[in-house]
This record gives sequence, C-alpha cells and structure tokens, in this order.
Amino acid sequence: MPDIPPARQAIMIAVIAWSLAWKGVSLWRAARNGSKPWFVALLLSNTLGVLDAIYLFAVDRRRPSEEKVEEAILAATGEPEQEGHWDEPRGPVGP
Repeated sequence: MPDIPPARQAIMIAVIAWSLAWKGVSLWRAARNGSKPWFVALLLSNTLGVLDAIYLFAVDRRRPSEEKVEEAILAATGEPEQEGHWDEPRGPVGP
C-alpha cells in the first residue's frame, strides 16, 4: 500500500477492524442460537456492520427476554419447568 496516503490507510484499517468485529460477534451469536438463515445472511452480506448490529440489538434480544419472562413466571409460581406431557399415563378417554 505504498501509493495510499497514511491517513487513508488508517481509515481503511479502522473500517476493516470495525466490520470484522461486528461480523464476528453476530456470526458467533447466530451460530450459538442455531439461526441458520441469519448466519448465512450475515456471512454473505457486507454492510460495514449495519446488518450485524441490527441482528445483535433487535433480533437476538427477543429470545433472552422471552426466556427471562418464563423464568420469572416459574419463579413466582414456584412450579417446576414444564417438559411436556409425554410421561402422563394414557388411559381410557371419557366415561
């Protein structure tokens, strides 16, 4: 990069670092959440961190808040977490 002025080199390095940081965190979270469509979209897009930030601050925030609400309800009622009804005995239906 000898033909590029030092100020532009610094800006380019800062933009690349900014973009890689956002992309790394958003890809890691999408993979951890098992969100394949978001992972692919984030991997293939190059929006200088804009789409990555949208995923991290808007889409990824929904999931933990839903889990926290459920945990708060379970803690307030004192009931154990429901695992489904597969273990209930099956008997005759009706009289």
